[in-house]
Amino acid sequence: MFIISPKWIYFGNRKIESGKSLLIDGSVIVDILTNDAIEKKFKKIPRIHYKDHLMLPTFSECFIDVSDCTSQDKYIKKLTNLLNNGVTKVQVVSGDYERVIKYDTPLNMNVCYKIILDSSECKYDDIKSMLKTLDFYKSDPQKLFSIDLRNITCFEKDLVIKIASICNELNLSIDIHLSELTDISDKEVNNLFKFWDEINLTNNCVMHDFLQITKFTQKYIKKNNNTISIRYSDLHNVENITLFLSLMKNKYKCVLVSESGNTYMLYDLLKSIYFFFEYGETFNKSNIINSVTSYTSQFFLTNSLSGSIQNGALASFNLFDIQSRRLLLKDDCYPLLCDLDNASLTNVWSAGEVINIESD
Repeated sequence: MFIISPKWIYFGNRKIESGKSLLIDGSVIVDILTNDAIEKKFKKIPRIHYKDHLMLPTFSECFIDVSDCTSQDKYIKKLTNLLNNGVTKVQVVSGDYERVIKYDTPLNMNVCYKIILDSSECKYDDIKSMLKTLDFYKSDPQKLFSIDLRNITCFEKDLVIKIASICNELNLSIDIHLSELTDISDKEVNNLFKFWDEINLTNNCVMHDFLQITKFTQKYIKKNNNTISIRYSDLHNVENITLFLSLMKNKYKCVLVSESGNTYMLYDLLKSIYFFFEYGETFNKSNIINSVTSYTSQFFLTNSLSGSIQNGALASFNLFDIQSRRLLLKDDCYPLLCDLDNASLTNVWSAGEVINIESD
């Protein structure tokens, strides 16, 4: 066992607290300690101090397209770039998922795979092939899958029913692209969602393109059953950022995705929000970190518990040097989330082990 003592910790209660340390046993956080408790009971246990650091839960990237990774080396390079930015959990999507599954991944990086089913190409034989792949890897706990449906309005009804049945039986999440519904009438949209609800297709479902298709805001998306996928690239103006913040305020589950890029843009987003809006303490207490931590946990190993820092959780987190390398100098006792940037990230931990960050 060992103890890690940063200056601040962002806990599962969504608060940044000071004067606390983590007792780590192997890959698990077994206790949260105060300084007095350490002096009384754990003084002989090795302790790592991070004098001016803020600790946050491990970050996720949901998702990143690796279709351009035509070799193992290109795949490793793209994922390593994310790892160097604090991302230890990644959803990868590719038109050739059978090839990508065979690639090795960086050490201690948690990867899950999206299988694309496009109605313009998908036949019953493709479903059979997918089932063979799922069956082959069912004994491998490191291989997790979800289904990404493309051109969903053109799927044959029986095929959609089959896909929904498979996903419900295997507990696979389904991605639906709302932009594909723009050219059909409201009545047709309503009938589609009614049908999908009847076959349980929209349970545990991820909705894309929400910022572009605002007419779906309240009527079809269920807070408890659906997750909203939002691209960093869409958060480029005040209107979209405002909508994103309002979704979190109204307790919708949102996850941030890089899609086809190979960079991690959370830090740029935090800075943009801070400069566009005068949030102050309201911003500091917001749920924006949930979009890259706890809200993404459903896509990864269910026993990892790496979406928050708490007793029994996996010892996976990032450490930022706020004082000496911070982007925005302030006199506040506690850091703001907008103070984070790539330069301030100094340590990445995954399952209780430190990952060496390589500079470009």
